[in-house]
Amino acid sequence: MTSRLPERRLRLRRKTDVAPTAARMNSKVVQELQIKDKIDVVIAGKKKLELSVIPVDDVPPNEVHCNESTLARSGIADNSIATIRASQGVSTDE
Repeated sequence: MTSRLPERRLRLRRKTDVAPTAARMNSKVVQELQIKDKIDVVIAGKKKLELSVIPVDDVPPNEVHCNESTLARSGIADNSIATIRASQGVSTDE
């Protein structure tokens, strides 16, 4: 029996001052979702990113700030809603 990780639907915002492989999230939301270091960002069950998380108090709790060019390369628009959960770190090299 596997227990599901907590997840939330949050708004992705394109920001120029975030590292390409990182995402900034509200510190309280990071704790609530039991995130240790990486998150999975899933949009409509199709597009998926794994990003390192940076807990920051001044990010609104309903937003995740991501690198502008990373989201653009992935075809993700500013203000998109995504499911955010702690990354399980499972390799897809099967």
